[in-house]
Amino acid sequence: MSEGPQVKLITERLQRQLQGKTISRCQTTRTDSVNFTASIIGSSCERIFCKGKHIFLDFGSGRVLHNHLLMRGRWKMTRDRYMLLPPEIWIALETTDITVYNYMGQVLKILDEDQVQAQLDLLGPDIMSEKCTNGDIVKALSGSEKLMGDLLLDQSILSGIGNVAKSESLFLAGIHPEAKAGDLTQDKLTKLACSIRRVMWDSYKCGGRWTHRVYRRINNHCFECGTRIVRIRQGKQNRSTYFCPKCQPKT
Repeated sequence: MSEGPQVKLITERLQRQLQGKTISRCQTTRTDSVNFTASIIGSSCERIFCKGKHIFLDFGSGRVLHNHLLMRGRWKMTRDRYMLLPPEIWIALETTDITVYNYMGQVLKILDEDQVQAQLDLLGPDIMSEKCTNGDIVKALSGSEKLMGDLLLDQSILSGIGNVAKSESLFLAGIHPEAKAGDLTQDKLTKLACSIRRVMWDSYKCGGRWTHRVYRRINNHCFECGTRIVRIRQGKQNRSTYFCPKCQPKT
């Protein structure tokens, strides 16, 4: 599962492997990407960047590869060359010394510059951006009538938060997942903003690993008070939220 910290780490690895490198060969198993792969052979990967959970590889001249890894997608590197790609590899980019390939990418699109900007505009402040402040997070959340467990997953409000960071951040802030942002004080929202940034940057600094205080600890005892952790389902996608009923009271 890739959330903001993992996506940032993957992007930085892709930058080291591909940015500024000339693509000597490119293959795809996607029929909608054949023209794109042919067009970038001999081109240099000019820029690789991310926002939230979205990764962009810019080959210039309006040729941008847009990837969202969702639950199972991965980017991997090998020094081997593929004669034919297995179906689970969606695209493979070769330089003089390595092959970088997208495995089970789940979302892989070819965008022009205007489409890239339109995609970026759909996303809220990126938690993993050095420019994102507590004030930006508080402003984004303030006044919403959505339940917090659902609101934090809305990428148009804040980008990069997934199920793990959501549950862990609400726990550290002492906020019940069914509370509404509009009912919380500015102090409480500021505490939540601090918690979100702490959880996500701690994961980044640990190589993408998480500290599980409540996430997937259903029926285990809370480390703080000993109460059993519970899980509820929220939102249209019925996503899991884990919390401590005592440390995160509803009122």
